Amino acid sequence: MFDIGASLAAARETRGLSLADAERLTCIRGRYLDALERSDFAALPGRAYGRAFLRTYAQALGLDPGRFVAAYDEIVPESDDAIALAPPPRRRTSRRVLVGVAVLVAAVGAVAWAASLRTSRSLPPAAPPPQTHTGVLGSVHTRSVAVVRAHAPAVLVVRATRGDCWLLVRRGDSAGPVLYEGTLRRGSTVRFAARRVWVRLGAPGMVDASRGGKPVPGLSGATPLDVTA
Repeated sequence: MFDIGASLAAARETRGLSLADAERLTCIRGRYLDALERSDFAALPGRAYGRAFLRTYAQALGLDPGRFVAAYDEIVPESDDAIALAPPPRRRTSRRVLVGVAVLVAAVGAVAWAASLRTSRSLPPAAPPPQTHTGVLGSVHTRSVAVVRAHAPAVLVVRATRGDCWLLVRRGDSAGPVLYEGTLRRGSTVRFAARRVWVRLGAPGMVDASRGGKPVPGLSGATPLDVTA
């Protein structure tokens, strides 16, 4: 097995690049690039994030990213106790239970309809329309203000449709409280109902995301991406 860190450092130095140059080239923080060149994978923010960093760095240096990622997978295998965030399995509901629920709903609806009829017969007459008063200062019109109930925030949905993706989700912006941090496994989905959410995606090309049913654009490639929705 070849030395991942030494190979990356040699390729960078051969091209006459400093770590600062590599940081600008890859948009990956210099301390993470330095950790890769030292094979200090424990300094990276998670296995999926490390794979994404390594793939991006190797590709930027003109190396074979698949070879480096395969070597990384042998050194940092996937944990056996990793928790998949797939939704819990749905329990099958018997036909008898469904019929019982339908009858109960129909009965409640009938009672509510009958109550509405009794209420409608005892309602007071409608209030008169606003009056216009004319005086020394001219016409003064009364008005009513309608209070509109604020709609619930559109839900942000992130699905790992093509592979695993490391996520860091904060409420508001990059300095807000953490709502979620971890690896979203392929086939899993997470949802966030905050009005404004900041998300860092380790491998954006592995996921699809939507906000209020509208797709979030620009999710492609293996370069980490920050999204505010």
